[in-house]
Amino acid sequence: MKKTLGVAIPAALLLLSAGGSLRAAGVGTTGAQFLKVGIGARPTAMGGAFSALADDANAVNWNPGALGTIERKNVTASYSSLFQDQSQGFVGYAGPLKDDMGTVAAGMNYLTVTNIERRAADTEEADSTFSNQNFALNLSYGRRAFAEGLALGGSLKFIRTTLDSFSASAAALDFGALYKTRIENLTAGVSMQNLGTKIGPDPLPFKIKGGAAYRLFDRKLALAADVDWLAVDQRAYLSLGTEYWLQKILAARAGYQFGRGQDQLNNRFVGLGIGLGLKAERFNLDYAFVPFGNLGDTHRMTIGMHF
Repeated sequence: MKKTLGVAIPAALLLLSAGGSLRAAGVGTTGAQFLKVGIGARPTAMGGAFSALADDANAVNWNPGALGTIERKNVTASYSSLFQDQSQGFVGYAGPLKDDMGTVAAGMNYLTVTNIERRAADTEEADSTFSNQNFALNLSYGRRAFAEGLALGGSLKFIRTTLDSFSASAAALDFGALYKTRIENLTAGVSMQNLGTKIGPDPLPFKIKGGAAYRLFDRKLALAADVDWLAVDQRAYLSLGTEYWLQKILAARAGYQFGRGQDQLNNRFVGLGIGLGLKAERFNLDYAFVPFGNLGDTHRMTIGMHF
């Protein structure tokens, strides 16, 4: 099989990894599919069950409402080794303002596919190569709201995608809320993502995400569950995740995304995530392993610092 197919098929399956729904009434067509790919080692290790746990700059990708609860400035950088000539990354910053005026954040998410071969005929040698470049820039704000335990937030997002000679841009808004319930250590989160203009001829992948997280054993153990609804695709997914701090510096994580990609890849391990986290004073390092069946395994790394 020529390299063109070797790149294109894994790319398509990865970017459509939200396939295989628990409940589907139909499938739409969306642009900027890279926005469906999970960001950050800690959230992906937990199967994407993160809307009620986000507590650093990664909140701009999962629930901007959680920004309102952040008490320290922090930066984060993630890198994901995906399939052939594909890579994904995120860099972000979040910092609280003075006088309890909320938290501002900014981040950039990108996904690139390089060395895609172009052929005018069925030949061994490629005529040339081209690339697929995608990025989304977020400017976000979150603040504790009028109700006790409630934080609200939002993001303004600029999206750009380029494939060979084709390019398109879009603008979108994200909204989110995080609520610390009256039940001790139980939090709930909800977000609406990618509400905006079309990118090229297609709508953005608008999504509603909601879930809850509960901490036990002096907050060493976290259990989380999320439900995602992709409105255009008309698909729903369930994610379950857990995190356990074995010591103050070491965490073990695992999660599962039910239905994601299993009908395309026909492998029960697709949707699984496992990982580790290390914490030392102001720094943290996270790793996630996410298998994709016959396509291979993916590895995610995130480094962060609080100050």
